[in-house]
Amino acid sequence: MFFKRFLPKSGLQRQLIFYIVFIGVVFLTMAVEMNGFLQGEKILGTLNGLVSPELSVDLVENILLKVRVMLGNLLLAIGLVMMLFTKRIMFPLERIIEGTRAMSAGDFSTTLPEQSKDELGELARHINELNANEQELILLTKGMADQLRQTLEQGADETKVAEAVEIIDELEEALSEFGRSFYRC
Repeated sequence: MFFKRFLPKSGLQRQLIFYIVFIGVVFLTMAVEMNGFLQGEKILGTLNGLVSPELSVDLVENILLKVRVMLGNLLLAIGLVMMLFTKRIMFPLERIIEGTRAMSAGDFSTTLPEQSKDELGELARHINELNANEQELILLTKGMADQLRQTLEQGADETKVAEAVEIIDELEEALSEFGRSFYRC
């Protein structure tokens, strides 16, 4: 149960983890190759001609240590980038997905957190605006339907029918305006 929280939930997260693992494997193979190269006879032979044998072995070991430290720092940096990516992008994106699922299921009381000023925050703001417009349209439609029902219940004379037609026209205009708002973006 504890590990489920850390398992990748999305394709984007899995893809990022794959890239990180791939980069790690590449750098580990580079380290192994570098280790073999620096311990090879060519390097030692070249260094033996220039410096004393003890110094050449120390120099090679020092170079190997530096390469290992650099690779370790690089892997640490990649891990930090992955953690930041997950925190700054994946968690807000998951909240947006959960909120829009609730909205599409008819729960218009759901609002998305608009914490960040980046694209995800802007997306959350626009979805909240869309949700508010849908709520307004639903309330307007219910109000007009109630008004139409009352008008029709009061009588069927020509003035009542004309009022009902006017209410229907207003409702149709409101729905048309709502539909046009989708194409303005």
